Amino acid sequence: MQLIKPGTSIDFVGKRHIAAIFSTITVTISLLLFFFVGPNWGIDFTGGTEIELHFEQPTSIDEVRGAVGKLGLSDDSIQRVGAEEESRFVIRIQDTTFGTERLQEQVTSALTAKFGADFIEESTFDAQVGALMRVRYRGGDRTEEELSEALAGVEGAKVGDSPDDNTVEINLPGVTEEVTKTISAVFPGRGLVTDRVDAVGPKVGGDLRVKGVLAILATLLLVLVYVGFRFEVTFAPGAVLALFHDVMITVGVFVLTRHEFNLAIIGALLTIIGYSLNDTIIIYDRVRENMRRYRRADTARLINDSVNETLGRTVSTSLTTMIAMVAFLFLGGPVIQTFAVAILIGVFVGTYSTVYVASPTILVMEDLRPYLGRIFSPLAEQAAAAVAEAGGPREGEGSAPSAEPAAPVTSLVKAPVAAAPEAAAAPSAPLPSAAPVAAAPSEPQLSESARRRLERKRLRDAAGRGETGNGRVE
Repeated sequence: MQLIKPGTSIDFVGKRHIAAIFSTITVTISLLLFFFVGPNWGIDFTGGTEIELHFEQPTSIDEVRGAVGKLGLSDDSIQRVGAEEESRFVIRIQDTTFGTERLQEQVTSALTAKFGADFIEESTFDAQVGALMRVRYRGGDRTEEELSEALAGVEGAKVGDSPDDNTVEINLPGVTEEVTKTISAVFPGRGLVTDRVDAVGPKVGGDLRVKGVLAILATLLLVLVYVGFRFEVTFAPGAVLALFHDVMITVGVFVLTRHEFNLAIIGALLTIIGYSLNDTIIIYDRVRENMRRYRRADTARLINDSVNETLGRTVSTSLTTMIAMVAFLFLGGPVIQTFAVAILIGVFVGTYSTVYVASPTILVMEDLRPYLGRIFSPLAEQAAAAVAEAGGPREGEGSAPSAEPAAPVTSLVKAPVAAAPEAAAAPSAPLPSAAPVAAAPSEPQLSESARRRLERKRLRDAAGRGETGNGRVE
């Protein structure tokens, strides 16, 4: 079955101006949303605790919200997971110190009551590694037994060893214990079971956020280098622009819908970059192939034909990927849902950008080529002059030494012509003065060595078409 019939001709390139306006507005809105509204960062990037639990007896989400509300948590922090009859919920708490303030006060009160009001010199709390309280005290060293006896009235507090003198480390029950204790007290006969606990410190979350952004930027930079070497420099900006377009629109949708922005979305964005790049490379390869085949064809028409020729493959791949993501979305569970939503958005936007952003950008770069040549040609000539002043290029690099006079054009013409077997029998005849040896009007800025290389290429093309030295075709 063919989704796109052969010979289909849709004027994609002709609508590039409308698409450019639409894409510019969309990306601008996404940037404004990202910087001024900000994503709904998950605990992966802000730090906090995520608790997944379930009840063996039927329990509604309203009942759980009522129980957790006694701890001061909002209703948004509780979400249902799975079907309603499973009674499975996820509780997200982004405050890493949640529930520990009261315990810290109890520890301070217990120690001062046991050893005196001036016993504590300094106390600190570290949420990076569990709920750890460090207390520096005055006076002589206290044994672990003495400190444990003083803290016997603080439920869940455990005294640990400390490498420093006159310092004690106290492990406090974290937010998980506080939440499960409160819920169990409200529902004593429901069979509460804690399935999973994920805790991320605020410092780790900040590092993950920075590294996620750097991963995306590094990927875009490497894509720019890869496409520049794989095709031409004029192809590379279009590919990177399309990938940036895809990433920003996907991020903008998540910011607008206030969907949680977690590590799964970073993975999805990198996957979108890979998918969209693959789609772009397919079209770029066809464009390059057609450029070699039809040298004198109009570039806009050539790009449009290339997009139409690969349109069937593009649509089939996109639909197949979307079907798989829809299955993940509805059957994969809450862990994979965020990833599936991001990929669905990215595939749709990536297909659009490949056709309307990456491909038409080639035309823009072709129009800018003369101006870029004027900028970089003097730099290249200065570099060549610097090499010549330093002793000339190495053997096999660059042009011949300046001390040797430039070979006449006729000597450059005879060599490739004589190499053709069918041209060997023809009498050698000098080329007319109007032969393609004369430099084109658009080439005055080229150096002498560049002109000679261009002339050799023209002669090789002429020999490949079967032209003899007198201009006839055998």
